[in-house]
Amino acid sequence: MSWGNARKAGVGAGAGAGVGGSGGAAEGGIRWRAAGAASAAQLPVAGMVALLLTLDDDNYGAGGPALGLACAVLFAPLLLPVVGLLHSAAVTLPADRLGRLAAARLGRGPQWAWSLACLLPVGAAWAGCFAALGVPFSGPALWIAASGVLPALNIAYCRRRAERLGRPLRKVWILSGLASLGACALLFATALVGTATGLIKEYEPPRLSVEQFTGVWRGDGGASLRLYGSGRAVFDGLPYEGGTGSSYDTERLARCDGGGTWTVGSAPYGDRPAVVLEAEAEAGGCGDGDAQAWTVGGTEARPELFVLLGHPDSPDIVRLARD
Repeated sequence: MSWGNARKAGVGAGAGAGVGGSGGAAEGGIRWRAAGAASAAQLPVAGMVALLLTLDDDNYGAGGPALGLACAVLFAPLLLPVVGLLHSAAVTLPADRLGRLAAARLGRGPQWAWSLACLLPVGAAWAGCFAALGVPFSGPALWIAASGVLPALNIAYCRRRAERLGRPLRKVWILSGLASLGACALLFATALVGTATGLIKEYEPPRLSVEQFTGVWRGDGGASLRLYGSGRAVFDGLPYEGGTGSSYDTERLARCDGGGTWTVGSAPYGDRPAVVLEAEAEAGGCGDGDAQAWTVGGTEARPELFVLLGHPDSPDIVRLARD
């Protein structure tokens, strides 16, 4: 059933009465509310899913899922409606418009199906803009198109619902928010049960033997660290906070050249092992025997050593990988 048919049956009159008697404006308002509410509602759910998928990833000493969840709960009520409307204007409503034009010209199939199909060219258009900036094309095109599926279906549902009720829908935002909150709560409860029962594995750093620690570890900028089984360590261009010339600017941090000793100790954060380096006093750029702990990260197959350097509020992660 088209919107024009619904207006003839009396829906347009009821809808128009709520917006100054304009049936077209009422229809446009339904589309905006339906698309915006669904776009905003799906974002927390997508964020929760993405958060749960990172439970087995190394966060390199960052705040972790709890901090991200707290920030989302704090700022989501203010940002989500705006982001939902912007997403609708950029993705869902253009696809809906193209779908209505295609359905009117070709006259085959339901309008909602055409709207879903038109999400692909809309996603491709935006991905083309990003590709001009050096971003890959295919992945973003599919993700952008997929982000408009639920809002497009919600437009079709709300229009049909308005036709049956004979008036524009109310409480679309409230119902979408409740649905999003319920889905997030269900995902969170599932994650708690899964981690408690062991069905969902959280990240655990590799437990390395002394033999696995020994060898050469290399990082960006030509930095290298050679660890010997005897406890001897040799540094070459190794970033070393606390050394001569140390700064919150990691580009200006001291680069340690020389030797020292290493032991296996505890990381300054989290329950992780770490390689504690103590540079010799005469080692260049390493300070006067200052110790620095490099935390164990990565996986059993590809272990890493990392340290957080720079400003405490937004540190940079410096990583070394085993040769």
